[in-house]
Amino acid sequence: MAFSIEDSQIPRGNVFLNGNRPTGDSFYAYMHTGAIQIESVEGEDMIAARFMDIDDLQLVEEDVPKPGPGEVLIKVKAAGICGTDAHILKGESASTPPVILGHEYAGEVVELGEGVTGLHQGDRISVDPNMFCHTCYYCHSGKEHLCLNLTALGVDIDGGFAEYAVVPEVQAHLLPPSVDFTAGAFIEPVACCIRGLQQAHIQPGDEVAILGGGPIGLILLQLAVAAGGRVTVSEPVQSKWSLAKALGAGRTVLPEELPDDAFDIVIEAAGIKATVEQSVQVARRGASIVWFGVSPQGLQAAIEPHEVFRKELHISGSFINPHTHARAVKLVGTGAVRVEPLVSHRFPLTEIDEALRVHASGHANKVMIIPE
Repeated sequence: MAFSIEDSQIPRGNVFLNGNRPTGDSFYAYMHTGAIQIESVEGEDMIAARFMDIDDLQLVEEDVPKPGPGEVLIKVKAAGICGTDAHILKGESASTPPVILGHEYAGEVVELGEGVTGLHQGDRISVDPNMFCHTCYYCHSGKEHLCLNLTALGVDIDGGFAEYAVVPEVQAHLLPPSVDFTAGAFIEPVACCIRGLQQAHIQPGDEVAILGGGPIGLILLQLAVAAGGRVTVSEPVQSKWSLAKALGAGRTVLPEELPDDAFDIVIEAAGIKATVEQSVQVARRGASIVWFGVSPQGLQAAIEPHEVFRKELHISGSFINPHTHARAVKLVGTGAVRVEPLVSHRFPLTEIDEALRVHASGHANKVMIIPE
């Protein structure tokens, strides 16, 4: 990655999606010993990680943005690194640079744009990054997540790898007091996993295989157990097994130890060629397979159609989080899905290069960016 982590060397940024540098007053409210105090941040700068091109992520200093009508400014408190971020940086997933990455994030509302009525300064929110046009065929068919004009905060529009971020009011979900900001940054991946479980159609007593024991696999594990599944987690890094067992896995095995023709439900959660191919092998007749893991664009896997025919397999994808974000807030808020144990590393924003390296190692669970 091409950027410096020395504060004195952080370049003064001047690249914005709309070509204009935002200006104006900005205020934020925060709780202190039970009282709201207002502090001006007029003219302040912020640090942000801006994706410019393949393998070019720049840590830059920019003006704190100004929320427009229907938007709020938040102080980002936590942002998770996702496999999609890594794919974008390598040119394996679509994005619209130059853009501040980070689509799993939570923060505190510090300023309201014109017309905002449902949020207040000091509110704690999780961000649903996915925005739909509401006019295309898929939006009109109740399949907004397949929107032809889908855009996402942290992918196409500036997101959460920054000290401050502008968020449309309609994309903000209030966090209950039981959910801290780190857990709030997990709401988006939990919401996506809920969609995966909807696609799987698990019945009580089903034998379920989850291929991949990273943070996504461990969220899917908890949801599958809650649905009544008997879950086996396949994961090559054995140091991750104890956490999988603590979260409800009946068995943890190496990928080569998974038996063929043994599972009613198979959820591929790694996004790699080997697990995609293995998903068909380990599924029993009449099974459902969900390809949940985000594979890089262009990846090809060898699947024998006759096996799908012979076993009468049901294979489904699972894409983002259609109308599941609010459910995810409830599940995390009640502790039905535990996310705190999934965090293995925390880094300040100025060390995002090292955070990405740790994420790419394959030995970490969730890597969090804490801007402060």
